[in-house]
Amino acid sequence: MELRHITSFIAVAEELHFGRAAKRLNISQPPLSQQIRQLEEEIGVRLFNRTRRRVEITAAGLVFLTEARRIMALTKEAVRQTIRADRGELGSLAIGFIGSANYSVLPRVILDFRKQYQDVEVSLTEMNTSHQLEALRDDRIHVGFMRPPRGIENEGISVEPVFREPLVAAIPDHHPLKGETPLPLRLLAKESFIMIPRQRGPGFFDSIIALCQQEGFSPHIVLEASQFHTVIGLVATGIGVSILPASMQRSRMKGVVFRTIAGGVETVLDMAWVTGNPSPVLRNFIDIARKTARSLSPCT
Repeated sequence: MELRHITSFIAVAEELHFGRAAKRLNISQPPLSQQIRQLEEEIGVRLFNRTRRRVEITAAGLVFLTEARRIMALTKEAVRQTIRADRGELGSLAIGFIGSANYSVLPRVILDFRKQYQDVEVSLTEMNTSHQLEALRDDRIHVGFMRPPRGIENEGISVEPVFREPLVAAIPDHHPLKGETPLPLRLLAKESFIMIPRQRGPGFFDSIIALCQQEGFSPHIVLEASQFHTVIGLVATGIGVSILPASMQRSRMKGVVFRTIAGGVETVLDMAWVTGNPSPVLRNFIDIARKTARSLSPCT
């Protein structure tokens, strides 16, 4: 049984006239009559009673008409949804992100994407950069917001900068340097540092170490914490200082002050995905993220 048989049956059932049905289908009457006979033979039931003067649909034909219309409606909807899926308007998208992304570009990107693609199921999972890279390779997430180490592109991961922001020094609110604005980084040379472990954020960790070394010192790391929120909380206790993305100032934790670092040093948040991923949903998301990020913080 083919869809053309069902289409022909519906036309005859609604017109109750082979000539009018054939004209409606833009075919000649003999092929139409043949299709109806083939359909009846395949089902094993007479669908129409035919006389020289009239065509009547049988009781079985009426039942089949109801189901045939349903089949055609489902087919039409299936085609429509398939086209939408091919355009990336349907499907799912799993996003990984580091904590600081939630204070910068990510919420706006998600908002803009949802406005345009409301039927895409979006899931977000906060995870460090290393875990995001693993999740990308394992296909557990489709795109990540991170600060990856250099050279990751050679491992089949595409990386694109989406947000640039200043780095700030996080220091206890009773610290002698709290009044320094901007704060020369070299003044922190003798301070105790609280950092994100390198294995969790290699790109960010390496950039901070390099920045300090440019100022003539290597930071004395006394504690490591897996999340920026925890780092800020430890700074608030007076244990040490840290260098963080400026967006983390929005955490508004008591006991900590943030000071701009002299020289206008910055950090870049990257968007990463598996090179060659054919997902149209991912393609649409990347396009939206680029446009949104460009409007918030152009990365050149």
